[in-house]
Amino acid sequence: MNEITRIHLGRQPFTASIKAHKALEAYISAIQNQVDDKDVIEEVELRMAELLTERGLSGDKVILEQDVDYLKQQLGDPKDFSDTNSDESTQTDNLPATKQLFRDPEHGMVAGVAAGLAAYFGVDVLLIRIIFVIGALTGGWGILIYIAIWLLVPPAKSGSDWLRMRGESVTLSNLKTVVERADAKGAAVRAGNTVAPLFYKLSRIALRLIGIVLIIGSLGVLFGLVATRIYMAAHHGQLFQENLFPVGTTEHLLADLVFGLAGIVAVFGILCGLTVFKRRWPIPGWVTGIIAALFLIGMATAGALSVDSAHSVRDRYLSRSHTISRTVEPFQDVTIVGKDVDYRWEYADNYAVSFHYFDNPDISKIKTTISNNLLQIDTTNYDRDRDCSMLCIFPAYNLLITVKGPRPLSTDVPAKQAIPEMPSAPNRF
Repeated sequence: MNEITRIHLGRQPFTASIKAHKALEAYISAIQNQVDDKDVIEEVELRMAELLTERGLSGDKVILEQDVDYLKQQLGDPKDFSDTNSDESTQTDNLPATKQLFRDPEHGMVAGVAAGLAAYFGVDVLLIRIIFVIGALTGGWGILIYIAIWLLVPPAKSGSDWLRMRGESVTLSNLKTVVERADAKGAAVRAGNTVAPLFYKLSRIALRLIGIVLIIGSLGVLFGLVATRIYMAAHHGQLFQENLFPVGTTEHLLADLVFGLAGIVAVFGILCGLTVFKRRWPIPGWVTGIIAALFLIGMATAGALSVDSAHSVRDRYLSRSHTISRTVEPFQDVTIVGKDVDYRWEYADNYAVSFHYFDNPDISKIKTTISNNLLQIDTTNYDRDRDCSMLCIFPAYNLLITVKGPRPLSTDVPAKQAIPEMPSAPNRF
C-alpha cells in the first residue's frame, strides 16, 4: 500500500505516491543545481505537467515511480543543463519530436498566425504574410482564414509550446535555450496592446455561438436521418406514397448511401462545433482520414448510382402525370368559378381547354360551359387535395388548366374573373 500526497506542477494539481514525490523532488533539485533560473524551472514543471496529462494521470490517478522515470526519459538528464556537457545534451536532443501548430504572438504583428505557420512549415514569415495579403485583396478569403486560425489555434505560451511549434525535442537543454533567447521585451510591448485582445474576445464569443449552432443543427440532422430511416423501415422501404423513389435494390442502396453521407456531414458538423470549445480537433487524425476517405468513396458511388436512377425516377413521374383536352366552341372571354386553380392562356389554332395533373383526380367534376361567347370553368365540386395515408411529395393533384384559342381575350372582362395578363400576339381575325 502506497501513501499519497497532493503536489502542484506548472500550477496544476496532481496526486502522487510518497516515493514518487521524493523522486520527483530529487529530480527537480538536481536541475536546480545545474541552473539557478526560476524561468527555466517553471518551464520544466509546465512540461512535466503536460507529459503527465498526456499519460492520463490527471484527476484522481496517482503518479508512481515509473511515471517519474518516464519524465526523466522524456526530458533528459539534469546534467544536460551544464554548458560543459554538450555531448550528452546532443544525445537527448536527438529524441523524436512531434511538430504541432501554434500561434507565435511573440514574433507576430497581430495575433502571431503568420509567424506560427512559418515556424510550423519552416518557411520565411514574410512569404506567409504575402499570401495573406493577396488573399485579403482577392475576395477576402485571406482575412477569413486568418481569423479562423486565430480563433481555433492556441498561442504558444510555454517553452515546450515553442519547441513543438518548431518540431524540436522538448528536453531540458532545449527548454533552457528557449528561456535564454526569449524576447521578453517584445512580448511585454505586445501584451500592452488592448485592441487585439478585445477583438479576440468578441470573436471568441461569436465563434462559440457558431459552434453551438453547429452542434445543435448537426444533432437535429442526425435525429432526422434516424427518424426517416425508421419510418422507411416501417413502410417496407418506401419513403413517399407516390413511391417514385426508392424502388429496387440499386435505388435502396443509393438511399442508404445518401443517409450515410448526410450522417458523416452531420458528425463533422458536431466535431467542428466541439473544436471551437476544445481548441483542438477532438478525434485522431487517422480516424479523420478514414472517415474522409469513406465519404469520398461514398460520394463517387452515389454519383454513379444517381445517374442510373435519375432516368427511372423521371419515367415513373411522367407515367403518373396526365393531360386531357376538351374541345369547346369559340369564345371571347373566360371566367373561373369555384376553387383556386392554376391556369394559363395559350395560343392555338382551335378553341380548347386542357387539364394537366398528377395521379388520378376526378376531372369530370370540373364543368366547362359557353354562353354568350363566355367560357365558364366551374371548379366548385373539384377536390384539389389528394388522399395521403403517408408522406406525399405532392399533397395536391397539381392541376394546371390551359385555355387555348387563336386570339387574345377581351379586355372588358373584370380583373377578378379574367385570366392573368398574357403576352400580346397578333390578331388572326
